[in-house]
Amino acid sequence: MSNSLDTDELFGLGSSSPTQAPKTRAGTDARREVRMHVKWAARALLADGRVVPLTVRDISERGVGLVSERPITQHATLRVAVAVPDINATGRFTTVIGSVKTAHITVSGPDLIYGGVWQALEGNGSEIIRKWVLKLQS
Repeated sequence: MSNSLDTDELFGLGSSSPTQAPKTRAGTDARREVRMHVKWAARALLADGRVVPLTVRDISERGVGLVSERPITQHATLRVAVAVPDINATGRFTTVIGSVKTAHITVSGPDLIYGGVWQALEGNGSEIIRKWVLKLQS
């Protein structure tokens, strides 16, 4: 997929930023896996049929941090589509589609930050996310 598609057509586009996710107050990340910072566009399909724009703020092989200006039900399972930049070609994207179960919510100014766990990723989505995590860790 190239970045010329309409964002409503397939859930959006974005770019990456290779930094580590923020740490907890104690100074260490409480998750089993360190989340890596990214800034990728995404969309979620809610149970009522609404499509909500999101930003993916961090990823790991098991989890994802999502930012939204619109409320999403806590502990909901969402169908999401993420525009993941091609790991080898600037300006190209692959849409990764899957489901995320939201685990918690944090309010930061106008943003609602959701921590979630990947429930399933379609096709080679798990492999694409794994490659990005490994690249960002190196």
